[in-house]
Amino acid sequence: MSSAVHVIRRPRRPSPVAVTEKDVARDDESRFQNPILSMLDSKLGGLLAEASFEEDFAGKVGQSTVLRIAAEIGSKRVALLGLGASASGPAAFKGLGEAVAAAAKSAQAVHVAVVLASSSQGLSSLNTASAIATVTILGTFEDTRYKTESKKSFLKSVDIIGLGTGPEVEKKLKYAGDVSSGVLLGRELINSPPNVLTPGSYQISDIVFNF
Repeated sequence: MSSAVHVIRRPRRPSPVAVTEKDVARDDESRFQNPILSMLDSKLGGLLAEASFEEDFAGKVGQSTVLRIAAEIGSKRVALLGLGASASGPAAFKGLGEAVAAAAKSAQAVHVAVVLASSSQGLSSLNTASAIATVTILGTFEDTRYKTESKKSFLKSVDIIGLGTGPEVEKKLKYAGDVSSGVLLGRELINSPPNVLTPGSYQISDIVFNF
């Protein structure tokens, strides 16, 4: 069994941008005050600000707006995903991971980059990256072995931008990937019918290798 998502951190293809209600504040000329949103909107010729205004996007939990664009920034779509009043606590990033997974499956995306418009509060960068990675991996998984029709996930990589790099990040994300692989293996075992899940169908060495 292999995971559908490989988590890396190179800034390559910006797509979902996670924002709080404060991040979408505007100045007197209706321009984003947040530097990341301001830079992105500038590259898109003001389309991001226009779309978010028309759709009344305020950064609230569960809110999202998706803008289909040309290849100016190396991406076909840019999405704003609301985190609520602040980017704090595991629940906020669990919701973000679920939203990223849903958006990726809907768009049949192969590569996705996640950007936080502002720094997280209450969680370290390592734990934030781990939470986003874990939920995204689990959210894109679908056991299609016994289905005649299903929506296959095409996602191969998720870039998490702005949360640091280095050995500690690598170790934390590897751990998140290992835990996710174990959870997915458990789901496959539970979903397997008795005539498939026989005593000899899974070797201990295979399970350890995949985990």
